[in-house]
Amino acid sequence: MNVFEAALFDELEPLYPDTNPRGGAGVYQISVPSGTYAGVHIMLSGLTPGKFVTFEAAPPLRTTETARDDGTCVIRQEPDSRWKLFELLPLPVEVNSGPVSRTEWMSQDVNGHVIRRAPFMVYDVLRPSGGVVTAGSTVMALAFRCKVDSRKRELKKWEFTLSHDGISRRLTFEAEVFPASVPDAGPNDHKYVNWFGVQAIAAYHNAPLFSDEWYRMFEKYLRLGKYGRQNMALLPVNLYFDLQKNGPVLNEEKLDRLVEILDKVGIYWIEGGHLAGRKDNEWAAAEAELTLTRSLLPGSGEAELENLCGQLYTYLKKKKLTERWIQSFMDEPLDCLADCYAAGIRAVKNAMPGIPIVDATIARESIAGTVDYWCPTIDKYEKYRDFFDQRHDKGDHILVYTCLDPAGNFCNRFLDQERLRQVWLGWAPALYSNIEGYLHWGGMFMDRLDFYRLSAPLPDITDYDTSRSTCLPAGDSAVMFPGFHEVYSSTRLEAHRIGLEDLALLQRARDLNAPETLELVKQVFRGYADYEKEVSVYRKTRRLLLEMVSER
Repeated sequence: MNVFEAALFDELEPLYPDTNPRGGAGVYQISVPSGTYAGVHIMLSGLTPGKFVTFEAAPPLRTTETARDDGTCVIRQEPDSRWKLFELLPLPVEVNSGPVSRTEWMSQDVNGHVIRRAPFMVYDVLRPSGGVVTAGSTVMALAFRCKVDSRKRELKKWEFTLSHDGISRRLTFEAEVFPASVPDAGPNDHKYVNWFGVQAIAAYHNAPLFSDEWYRMFEKYLRLGKYGRQNMALLPVNLYFDLQKNGPVLNEEKLDRLVEILDKVGIYWIEGGHLAGRKDNEWAAAEAELTLTRSLLPGSGEAELENLCGQLYTYLKKKKLTERWIQSFMDEPLDCLADCYAAGIRAVKNAMPGIPIVDATIARESIAGTVDYWCPTIDKYEKYRDFFDQRHDKGDHILVYTCLDPAGNFCNRFLDQERLRQVWLGWAPALYSNIEGYLHWGGMFMDRLDFYRLSAPLPDITDYDTSRSTCLPAGDSAVMFPGFHEVYSSTRLEAHRIGLEDLALLQRARDLNAPETLELVKQVFRGYADYEKEVSVYRKTRRLLLEMVSER
């Protein structure tokens, strides 16, 4: 007979459907800064499918102050109800990420740096839930989050009661809240952008492009991104240019609405969408073509490019957006495209003087002097750090990115990696002070198969000649997931948020004592492939950081 069990686990520890609650805790405590979120996960087993699980939380008291007209202040203490419960949904890892890039299935080699051997399921998606959840199987995982703040160091305690089929389990979650606060990410914080597939949003949410429902869902993705400390958003050019007989024409009404959404959500930086791509989408092409018209570069594309960018620049000046706009030209230029890339950038800068260029960059020396915001993958930044630091000394900016690589032991956002790796992506700029931003293509860029096969595409049963070239590591295409008229967070998005919150504290600590802060960082993070993997060690180090910035 199954017996209902429940236990607490750190939100940064991966949970699986076969995780035994007896390996968890009845009482669990973490340390958090003010203005952020205290979180813990709950593993349940011994459930009877179809029967309810009820959740109750006895919250701590929250002190509020209300100013009177006479200048005095009314102080009240009331239960803190700012908590949310989520059901954690498991996702499949059908093949492991590769030892260098992509997947083992593609490389035919073994990655020794994964949390578990595939195939397996791991809890990742946070679906909002009420206090009553129907058990879908004999096991279930829940996530608890609460906004916390305090003007002094204090211990906040929640008493959880979980009941199922006549049995109740009581758990205690404690958060030591420090007065050091982390405000919402703004324009002066670490630049962070996730890209979203505009057609994927339309398809998953049955929301035709440019419909009111599509704009509403796009706002929801950006709002969740902002919660994760995203302060920069990509706006693809096909969202605000209409193709007419005489070429692309800027649709100011559409761009107005997109900018209004960014302002409403609180995202400051705007990444203008890519204006060009490889000819015929060939990886090693030496020519490019415009995104909207397919006109060639070199060729007729230069004139069209100046016309398009001229329209956009006139709009940016009129709307006073020139200080917020950073323009992308072409994703991942190679050396073979260097001349073409330089010609395109000249056309863009002629039409948009003063607007900086940002691109995920693979070429280096061959395109020096064209790009303003370099964005290499994290492994290439470390390998060629001297080059990028020299470019920084010349006035260029440095961002980094991850995508389907690097894999192996490098930090990334794959499902078969420790959630601490996403935390360390936030800590890295405290070690590499020239890095001022992070980019990832996969905010939500899935096609319909990817929802079920996050390490897709596997070959169809009747297909004996399937290319492996598009096989992505599990989870690479999304850290946000589509729900019914809703957008769901993930444990990886939450972990990345925590790391970026830590970065805000580390930057404050560096201002107070740079050598001491660097020493603290090196205790747990020494490089993108050299870092601490024990969550308990991270928690102790984070507490030391909180003490550093709270007591001075």
